[in-house]
Amino acid sequence: MMVRRLTRDQRGVAAVEFAITSPVFFLALFGLAQGGLWLWADFSVQRAVDTASRWAAIQCGPKLAACPSASALQSYAVNNIVGLSAPSSAFSMTTSNPSCGGALVSAVYGL
Repeated sequence: MMVRRLTRDQRGVAAVEFAITSPVFFLALFGLAQGGLWLWADFSVQRAVDTASRWAAIQCGPKLAACPSASALQSYAVNNIVGLSAPSSAFSMTTSNPSCGGALVSAVYGL
């Protein structure tokens, strides 16, 4: 008689279902939030690298004699990161031509 009453009782079913399914939902929620933060940081760093590369390529134009130094490029990239703090040593500069006269200039971010 007691077993029959317990098997038909539906009180607390929602709490048990919530306890079983909530870890999956919270994992998905926080995982999406972390993925969004990761993408935001990645796009911010990529924008800083692109901006620094463009700035260095413009400075190395055919009418200018000297390219900016690597430290100037690093500080320019650090100043263009939005919402993040990164050391200037995380950026490096490579050129295809040491004189930089219209050469390809690229900035690379890496920790």
